[in-house]
Amino acid sequence: MKEKWLVHMCILLLCSVEDTKRKSIALWKICTYGIFAVGMFIGEIYFQSANIYDRLITAGAGSIPGIILFIISKVSAQSIGYGDCWMIMIMGASVGIWNTLGILAQAFLGIFLWAALIFIRKKGSRSQELPFLPFLAMGMAGAYTWMV
Repeated sequence: MKEKWLVHMCILLLCSVEDTKRKSIALWKICTYGIFAVGMFIGEIYFQSANIYDRLITAGAGSIPGIILFIISKVSAQSIGYGDCWMIMIMGASVGIWNTLGILAQAFLGIFLWAALIFIRKKGSRSQELPFLPFLAMGMAGAYTWMV
């Protein structure tokens, strides 16, 4: 169980570096993350004797926040990037809806505080773009430490 969280954190950290530098995520990294998530799903079913129907329900429910963010992204002319939405949807399918909501709450709190700090220091404007994956990785790390 803990190995799954470490894999998520490592992939999110690798993608965070690219998101910070280029403001985008390479498609091959998103696909690799999806392959890892599917592999972990299959591993849980075969090696941990998890019930396939329970896991499918967990994966479907966990994908809901990512799907909602896709809709928000489409309506808001991609104020939330599609890469971020894909990463959240894949993560949600793997860790479940409640863990995903906790991770997102921590990530949104982190990005809010960072944006407030930038705004207060007058180093940015309201239209400034901030990468979201570093905050998602911090939310994942916070959820992992909460779990341990």
